[in-house]
Amino acid sequence: MAIEISRQDIVSDRIHDLQSETRFLKLPVDPYLEMLGVEPLASQKAIINAINNPKYRFVCAAVSRRQGKTYIANIIGQLVSLVPNSNILIMSPNYALSQISFDLQRTLIKHFDLEVTKDNAKDKVIEMSNGSTIRMGSVNQVDSCVGRSYDLIIFDEAALADGKDAFNVALRPTLDKPNSKAIFISTPRGKNNWFSEFFWRGFSDEFSEWASIRATYKDNPRMSESDIQEARKSMSEAEFKQEYEADFNTYEGQIWQFDHEECIFNGSELDTKEMDVFAGLDVGYRDPTAFCVIGYDWDTEKYYLLDEYLDAEQTTEKHAKEIQKLIQKWDIDYIYIDSAAQQTRFDFAQNYDISTINAKKSLLDGIAHVAAIVDNNNLFIEQVCKESLSALDQYQWDANPNLAREKPKHNYASHMADALRYALYSFQTSSTSF
Repeated sequence: MAIEISRQDIVSDRIHDLQSETRFLKLPVDPYLEMLGVEPLASQKAIINAINNPKYRFVCAAVSRRQGKTYIANIIGQLVSLVPNSNILIMSPNYALSQISFDLQRTLIKHFDLEVTKDNAKDKVIEMSNGSTIRMGSVNQVDSCVGRSYDLIIFDEAALADGKDAFNVALRPTLDKPNSKAIFISTPRGKNNWFSEFFWRGFSDEFSEWASIRATYKDNPRMSESDIQEARKSMSEAEFKQEYEADFNTYEGQIWQFDHEECIFNGSELDTKEMDVFAGLDVGYRDPTAFCVIGYDWDTEKYYLLDEYLDAEQTTEKHAKEIQKLIQKWDIDYIYIDSAAQQTRFDFAQNYDISTINAKKSLLDGIAHVAAIVDNNNLFIEQVCKESLSALDQYQWDANPNLAREKPKHNYASHMADALRYALYSFQTSSTSF
């Protein structure tokens, strides 16, 4: 397949020679790359052209392995830093991965013999004699990166982190200059996550400031057939598609395989009067509190996820009010709650007249039970329930080899996935008595 580019004025066969007063990278790119001895790939040219174009503030690149995505992102960061008094932030999923960009920046600075006034390995901050600063940060410590304005923010390996709030809440306000920009670059990690959402913005007229690029191993002429065959032998099919084909439809380690083509419905077309309606509730504070509403059709033996609620760092009162709205809307019969949340259960009953039932919590049995329903296309999701769709797609096994037993990775998807598991597993295996 050819490289996929969302905007017609971005090309991948050459680097655009834009006028210096309009382009983002004020210094010529081609001579810089020549001095590095770099012959850019088509995907790298497209990324440079997208970030250079004054029409686009946000560039999202879904690229496979061996495309030099981290390298080209750091080159772009370096080019911006050569303009005096520029501020660049390079975000990684964690502190350890941020070291890669820090080392790359050091290498580039040494190559061009640039003068550095500060090189702080602990905080991963480089200050240059021209007044520019290059700062490395991690999504899990985003607060340390706010409080300043940036000319460019780069999210490297963006799909590996829950970075939507980090960007929207913490970092987007720091792009407060008329020409400030952000790059999101990664191999995909399934659909219905923040990286895939940002990627598809590049194809929407609604988000005219966004541009997107997708490239696979086929767009890298330097990769040999033997390299590809070796990768196919050493990986599962899902992992190969994810890592080498930049495929959003697969996710290595994904727990449930939800069929988006067959199992998404429009709730306005569904009559729930004859259904049993029940709900699952996973309680959190810093982690979100998740609530999902499900209807079961006894005639067809199908489940319909009708509605949802997800919010973090809210009071019990706020959660109770939102759940009460859903109880009234759907006439919910049973609510299955995390049995570890007994204080919340008591508060709901005493103060808000919300009755709950302790959920069946056998983790692996519950996951298997939901899998049997999902894999047989017996669970249908209302199209507006984005958090539930995300949970189904992003719920993933923890790949840590030191685990004594298999368990899911704790991530943003876990909470709605737990609520879904409590509801479906408890409905079929529990009595409805207290």
